[in-house]
Amino acid sequence: MKRADQFLQQGNRDEALYYYVRALEFDGKNKEALEKIGEIHAEKGNYEPAEVAYRLALKLDPKNANALEGLGLIQLNTGKQAEARQSLAAAIAIDPSLWRACNGLGLIADKNGDYLHASQYYEKALKTKPNMPMLMNNLGYSKYLSGDWQGAMQLFDAVSRLDAKYGPAWLNQGLVHARRGNDTAAIQAFMQVLDEADAYNNLGYIYMMDGKTPPAYVYFQKAISLSPTYHRLANENLKRLLAAED
Repeated sequence: MKRADQFLQQGNRDEALYYYVRALEFDGKNKEALEKIGEIHAEKGNYEPAEVAYRLALKLDPKNANALEGLGLIQLNTGKQAEARQSLAAAIAIDPSLWRACNGLGLIADKNGDYLHASQYYEKALKTKPNMPMLMNNLGYSKYLSGDWQGAMQLFDAVSRLDAKYGPAWLNQGLVHARRGNDTAAIQAFMQVLDEADAYNNLGYIYMMDGKTPPAYVYFQKAISLSPTYHRLANENLKRLLAAED
């Protein structure tokens, strides 16, 4: 276990996994080894063996909050929303400080249009991980979905001040600016993380989704003119727009 922990701290997940499995061979009831095996497999996207490890850990201890959280996040990532909600809620009932579980419950609430509870889950996660850009951005997007664009923009701005390289916050700022009709500010926000052609394509796509054909057409054409040789996406969006008009 000590060797495994050392390799994990060094970022060598494959070697760490090998030693956690070896530790489990010596002691099949090693809950910590099972948790770590599940965690490493989940991080690598190997959800099936990760789920097996977490379920074995839960068989040994049904109130293992970390295993419940890990299982719930896998269920969320594989589209099993009802099961994920149950697992994640059970996890934070045992340990309210599990911010990933709180964030997962926030995402589920947002998908179901329950923005009040979504915000509460994100805020609970932020108590454990204050000023974490991802959580602040998720809270901001939840506020955006609920119609609180001002509150959303305040959070997106705060994220960008904390971490100017956090792309989702800039993209969300651009989205809010576009919805407010402030196209120049939207393009400036998009261009923090995209090149100019992609920024105009983004803006065109937002207008297309809103059913605003004339500005969408203008911005797709702008994207194509800025990058005619490779901007396949803008061309495809323009074709979609023209087909919808026929």
